[in-house]
Amino acid sequence: MIVTLTMNPAIDRTVIIESVALGETNRIQEVKVDASGKGVNVSRALLQQGLPSLAMGFLGGTEGEYIATSLKSENLETKFTWIEQGSTRVNTKVYEQAAGRTTELNEPGPVVTSRDVERLYEALEEVLPQTEILICAGSLPRGMEGSFYYDLIQKCKKSGVQVFLDASGNALTKGVQAIPTFIKPNEDEAEMLLGKRVRSRTEIITAMHDLRELGIPYIVLSLGEAGAVFCAQGEPLLWAQAQAEQVLSTSGCGDSLVASFVSSLVKKRSWLETVRWSVATATATAEMTGTVFPDLEHIQRTLPRVRIEEL
Repeated sequence: MIVTLTMNPAIDRTVIIESVALGETNRIQEVKVDASGKGVNVSRALLQQGLPSLAMGFLGGTEGEYIATSLKSENLETKFTWIEQGSTRVNTKVYEQAAGRTTELNEPGPVVTSRDVERLYEALEEVLPQTEILICAGSLPRGMEGSFYYDLIQKCKKSGVQVFLDASGNALTKGVQAIPTFIKPNEDEAEMLLGKRVRSRTEIITAMHDLRELGIPYIVLSLGEAGAVFCAQGEPLLWAQAQAEQVLSTSGCGDSLVASFVSSLVKKRSWLETVRWSVATATATAEMTGTVFPDLEHIQRTLPRVRIEEL
């Protein structure tokens, strides 16, 4: 079983506008509302590729009820923990058609209590014995210790559960110390992990070799429009990118990459094909409006556009 854990889910409210005039009244052309949060997104993207998963994490208030209802309508299995107080956050994504640019306005989310965390652990205890892959994705809500992912990874490793960690800040730096199966830092996060600049081609190659020394089996360095660099123990270092036909939203691109990487491992694709599918899926996601994810047909149409270089 695959389980996704979203500690700080969100409703993504995407507004589409020709261009933003700061300090003036702006007329919105279209609004899309999607259940979101990084782990939730991974579950939704996995389902589009025919791979079921169990979505877990915290939900609260009316906004949480919207997410629960929305995911049920998408036939996604869930086992959320409802917080005692507060509501799930709403993130606003402003897509400007003229510039092809998305600006994100993300709320911090609710404060969770020690009892909330305790009940979440109880829920995890029930499912971990049947879990092969646990995907921990996104930020930790206020009120939680930054060592949460570290402690959870340690526990999972003792049970033989592979943990994919896609986080930032202290949650990432502390989580990495537990040696998860997978991480996906961007350039800023890689610099934070290594304490050195990661910008030029040479610096990126050096950084990937340094990250490999951490002992993490799979590492993906996310480079935004420039694609991603993929590293696996015993495999060649690969830089892959693809040109989107038209970028309509960058929301969820990284999450769909994680989903396709996991799906490729489950389906036992080769290393080269795992990289190709991961970048094709992220690119196809950028071609869709809002926080939605491509089906297999869309991904397959995108595969020929992926360019891969061995470093």
